[in-house]
This record gives sequence, structure tokens and C-alpha cells, in this order.
Amino acid sequence: MKTFVAGTSKKLIKTKIYTLAPSNIALVKYWGKRDFQIPLNPSVSFSLKKAQSKTEIEVLPIKTKRNLPSVEFTFEKKPSKVFSSKVNAFLKHASRYCPWLLDHHLVIDSENNFPHSSGIASSASSMASMAIGIMQIENQLFENTLSPTHLLSKASFLARLGSGSAARSIEGPMVIWGESSRFPKSNNQYGVRVDQILELHPIFKTFCNAILIIDYKSKKVSSSTGHHLMNDHPYRESRILQAHNHLGELEEVLTTGDLSNLIPIVEREALSLHSLMMSSSDYYLLFKPNTVQAINEIIDFRKSTKLPIMFTLDAGPNIHVLYPQALKAQVEEFIKLQLKRLCLNNQILFDGVGPGATWSFSKK
Repeated sequence: MKTFVAGTSKKLIKTKIYTLAPSNIALVKYWGKRDFQIPLNPSVSFSLKKAQSKTEIEVLPIKTKRNLPSVEFTFEKKPSKVFSSKVNAFLKHASRYCPWLLDHHLVIDSENNFPHSSGIASSASSMASMAIGIMQIENQLFENTLSPTHLLSKASFLARLGSGSAARSIEGPMVIWGESSRFPKSNNQYGVRVDQILELHPIFKTFCNAILIIDYKSKKVSSSTGHHLMNDHPYRESRILQAHNHLGELEEVLTTGDLSNLIPIVEREALSLHSLMMSSSDYYLLFKPNTVQAINEIIDFRKSTKLPIMFTLDAGPNIHVLYPQALKAQVEEFIKLQLKRLCLNNQILFDGVGPGATWSFSKK
């Protein structure tokens, strides 16, 4: 987008920034893309509060402008060829919109406080944390003249270039990415806060999310591969229609807070996502036995108690249990008594809806 191309600056900058960006959990899933990082269908997600990527970016001026960004990247203070390759590709795309990157050398270290590459949107949080850092540096470079709206929108736009779902990890509590006729202002280029489009019911501003770590090993099939398999998927068009229909249903739910109508949308979306994987030309399965067992126990608990507890999953075996703040004690007792035994090393991450990315030019 031309509106996101930064102007020319003769100024060089030396600084360091520390950022935090959250993982997010989609209620309506993004699966499949066209062109470059444009979603086949719109998606909407909760931004989390505790599951985050932490990134440190040091910016140093260089004497001779380069054709590609100059970067040193470490993950948890250690070199990583796989992640370095992804970061280099991301910054190459970002430099088209932030040409000042070619005048500087970047030293970046990133870390997560949750397992990566296991279907908990670690790419989303890591790319978002880098993108918000780049935009805060750009704002400093241009004497703090960028408007907050432009800064956040462009950060979401840049994050998308590295990981599509990262577009939804810049702000919170809920973000929509992808054009939908039911959500004015929604678009394919960057995420938009849902509460800027409609009157979001208060219940969703404090929603809880417990992440059941069924398996934290890296997925055998990456999300990028899964997105690619949607190109010739036999259910491609049906899936696009389903997502749009679910968004239409979700519009009313988000304003009324009617959880009885939210549950089937969220759970159908999760199961549809994994059904698409299982019915791809190169089909694959990311569920583990304990994934299925936990899902059945959540459904049985809901039926017996009539409590509005629900499950969802991203592209991995780990389960997100969603429930309103008012039921926190009751639901978390159930999780600890019944579901904890199904988790790897009894690992559960208790989380909730959060406000989005944060940053500082001084280490806290």
C-alpha cells in the first residue's frame, strides 16, 4: 500500500527498543491465502494477555546503504538458522515500506514465554513484536510525527508480511483481519479492532482462556504448508462461504453477549480447520489422542453443568478453553481436576483477553 511507504529521511538513528506482543486465538479461523499474504477469508480473534513474545531491537546506523536489510538475529540469545531465515525474509518485505531499514543495522533477539511451533500462534506474536518495534523506531526517526492510528495500522500491515495472523496481534481485545461486508472498515491489509466497528459486549473484554499443552513438539506440517494446500482443496469455496456465514452470525453475538450462540460458531470453526487439514490432497492430522479426550470431556462438562465453556484450537494439538470471567473459579477447578492429567507434564497456561502490544525505549 502506497499510504504505508515511509518518506525519505536523511537522518540516521541509534537506539534500542523492547517490545511485547501477544499471541492470539482465532474464533473464526484464517486458512488459505492468495497473492501475497492476503487471506482467502476474514478472521477474528482474541488477543491474549500473558502468552507473549518479547523482542529486543538495537538499531545502528551504517555508512553505506544496502540493497537488503542488515540484521543479526538470535532466538533466546542463541543463533537459529530457521528463525533467522524467516526474519530476513520479513525485513526484506518490510524495507519496501520502511526504506530507512536499509540505512541501519539491526541486532534482534526474540523469545517466547510459551512453546513455539506447536500451534499457539508464536509466529503471530513474534512478528507482531518486531513490527511494533520497527514502527516505534520509525516514529522516533520522523520526530514522533506519526499518528497513533497510522502507526498501529502500519504495524499490523507489516506484521502480516511476516505471518498473516500476526496482523491480529498488534491490538486488543478483539481484532478482525480480512474484508467482511458485515464489519465496516475491515480489510485484507491490516487488522482492525472489533470495538472500533461495533459495540462490543463487556463480557468479551475479560474473557478467560486456558491453554492445554497436549504436546509442545514442533508440528510435522507447518501452517505455511497448510495454507498452500488450500489452493486446490476440494472444499475451498465451501470453506470461504462458511467463514463468511460464521462472521455474520458472530456480529450479533459480539453485541449481545449470547454465549449459547457463540459456542457452536467457535467449535465448528476449530473442527472445520482440522477437517480441512485431514481432507487436503496431502492430508495430515495434528490431533493427539489426548486432544480428542480433552475435547470430549469439555463437551460432557458443558452438558452436565449447562455452563458456557467452549474449546477451540489453532493449527496444532493444543486446546484453548474459553469461558467468561464470572465462571473462572468453577471452570478452572474442572480444568485442574479433569483436564490437567491429559496435558504434557500437567502443563496449563491460564490466560485471558489482553490489550495488545506494548513497547519501551528503556529496559524495565
